[in-house]
Amino acid sequence: MIKSKMQTLLDSAVAKYVANNSRSQDMSEQAKESLPGGNTRTGAYMHPFPVYIDRGEGAYLVDLDGHHLLDFINNNTALILGHAHPAIVDALQARVAQGTGFSRPTALEVEMVELLRERVPLLERIRFCSSGTEAVLNSIRAAKAWTGRRKVARFEGAYHGVGEYALISYVPPLGPELGPADRPRSVPSAAGLSPAIVEEVIVLPFNNVDACRTIINENAEDLAAVIVDPLGTGAGTTPPTDGFLTQLREITTDVEALLIFDEIITFRVALGGAQELYGVQPDLTCLAKVIAGGTPGAAFGGQADIMALYDPTSGPPKIPHSGTYNANPLSMVAGLATLQTMTPQAYKKIGSLTQKLGGGVECYLGPGWGGSASNCSWFTFSGPFPADGSPQLP
Repeated sequence: MIKSKMQTLLDSAVAKYVANNSRSQDMSEQAKESLPGGNTRTGAYMHPFPVYIDRGEGAYLVDLDGHHLLDFINNNTALILGHAHPAIVDALQARVAQGTGFSRPTALEVEMVELLRERVPLLERIRFCSSGTEAVLNSIRAAKAWTGRRKVARFEGAYHGVGEYALISYVPPLGPELGPADRPRSVPSAAGLSPAIVEEVIVLPFNNVDACRTIINENAEDLAAVIVDPLGTGAGTTPPTDGFLTQLREITTDVEALLIFDEIITFRVALGGAQELYGVQPDLTCLAKVIAGGTPGAAFGGQADIMALYDPTSGPPKIPHSGTYNANPLSMVAGLATLQTMTPQAYKKIGSLTQKLGGGVECYLGPGWGGSASNCSWFTFSGPFPADGSPQLP
């Protein structure tokens, strides 16, 4: 009976959605003629078809059917200033007229790297790339080269891009193969992964210090690094419990494994990212999204001696690293415009708005439904449910 009612409501909602988004539906059908499933970005797909966007204006998106939609995700957190911010638009327009890529360095990348180092002193040396996936891949490669070890530990459910090591236990199918909560197993989240990759990835439970210590110690001799998203943003945003990241730093230090912070999303939570917010010093850091101001751009960096693996000045580097669009002028000017606009006062304002939003949701729905950590918010619209299957709303 309950399922029947819910299905009726769902069918009605889908029918209304289809009726209100005819141009998006037409575009989706056209896209299917050239793109697998009409899609080129897995996370952007939704049933029965996604809304197609025409433009962005500040906090809003305008779709092909002319609807103005309040945007709560801002291109997966990349647009901390919103859509088409004047500072970024002006910077990009001026740069396009001067050239967009030269196969040679520009002064812009030096200006950008100095600004990043000013905000995150632990970034003693930095290299630019084009995506968060590349930043993670290179950080893991550096850790393995530096330590001479082959295994990498990651947290169950965390998102670190679409590289081989990132696609283990990201969205594994539910079932006994996952293992117990305090000892998760390595489970492929995509087809085509080598069994060797699965064997090289150790999976940890977030916010369980004792389990992490046990698993890390068991793999200590062959563990190159532990990579962590400090706020668990890929798994619904799960803030670390008090002392968790500090103890994780101590555990990795004890076994001489590197600690990698994936701050691709969390760099937005404070002027110096989550490592400033929580007072924890990783060995390597991955950055993207806000540092490129909505354009394709990323970076990775950390201790100078580790990053020297990429240094070409004394002969071929131990780790070659190239890319046509590394430190491209467009991502540099967009990133500079964003970071220069994001002053300490701007972060303070966003933090205040975040607390207000999260507090308002909890005031209406009750404790546990919403939360915030500095400049990140999350909302839980599930359980506990009463017998009729509806949320217990006031």
